[in-house]
Amino acid sequence: MEQTKKYRGLWFLVFLLSTAGLIFAIYTHWEWLTLILPFQTTSFVKALDIM
Repeated sequence: MEQTKKYRGLWFLVFLLSTAGLIFAIYTHWEWLTLILPFQTTSFVKALDIM
């Protein structure tokens, strides 16, 4: 079987940065804060190796 290198640490970092960005967007009442959600959810799924 072929093993591939997983970048779980990088995906957790992207998840944490996007979560911080979402919290900042909520705090500043940014009207396009939902644009952050695809980055947050995708990075979370990739970090947990679900996808």
